[in-house]
Amino acid sequence: MPRQKGFTLIELLVVIAIIAVLIGLLLPAVQKVREASARIKCANNLKQLGLALHNYEGAYNAFPQSRNPWPLVHSGLARLLPFVEQDNLQRLCDYTTPPTSATNVAASQTKVPLFLCPSDSANGQVPGVLDFGTNYVANNGSGTVGYGLIASGDGLFTQTPIKVADIADGLSNTAAISESVLGTGQLPVGVPTDRRLIAMSILEVPGGSDPTPAACGSASGTWSAKRGAKWIDGHYGNSLYNHSYTPNPNTWDCGNGSHNKGLSTARSWHLGGVNVLFADGSVRFVRDSVDLTTWRGLSTRSGGEVLGDY
Repeated sequence: MPRQKGFTLIELLVVIAIIAVLIGLLLPAVQKVREASARIKCANNLKQLGLALHNYEGAYNAFPQSRNPWPLVHSGLARLLPFVEQDNLQRLCDYTTPPTSATNVAASQTKVPLFLCPSDSANGQVPGVLDFGTNYVANNGSGTVGYGLIASGDGLFTQTPIKVADIADGLSNTAAISESVLGTGQLPVGVPTDRRLIAMSILEVPGGSDPTPAACGSASGTWSAKRGAKWIDGHYGNSLYNHSYTPNPNTWDCGNGSHNKGLSTARSWHLGGVNVLFADGSVRFVRDSVDLTTWRGLSTRSGGEVLGDY
């Protein structure tokens, strides 16, 4: 009987090894393409929010406030709902009661795809939280005024609606909205050291204490793993940030238990930086390596800073 031709064991192992090498070379390229697509989608979301901001300004002659005084702390994103084709959802928001009230539950537990970046969680929720979150956060300012005191923010979103005439630095030089990441819902064990875990964790110092760099750096406080958990809430750690640190630092964000002060910067899972929507409606990618002075200059509406390259 003639012998059938086939692979020897050695030849089979060589073929498997070659296939494994090819897959190993291909997967990073596929991941890069996916992330590039996600980053573009994320930038497009910000552009739509920029259009909504200007439509809001056209209707009310001012940009939306970051929130009202506590406890009526509905976010600036919540006020943009009618301008992002979410009129029905906006009707579920009761601005006369706190965002956590029973009358706002139906709204806060509704997913708004425009508020989510595809580079992050697939379903837009922090595990263990029924509310839906956001990857987009409004700029309260430099974070240098009263350790990020929301009411005294020098950015575009504070407790007082800001008009175009108030933006002396120019719309193209003033950040409006940037990016954040969602938490894991699981508290870190001890002080986080992994860069990803640091990005998703927030330290809260007690009560109304100042979140000074020293207090925050000592890690003597309470950890929160619910970053970005509620788009309806206008606090740091949910829908508000400042430029206290450069983007994606190897330092955890920090606030106080009263949620009226914070050192909370922009973060993303994009490689090397974050997308930033400016007050003129343009979106730019700002590198993690941006100079801190320049980064803070971009956050203020009337600081008069001379900006460097970014």
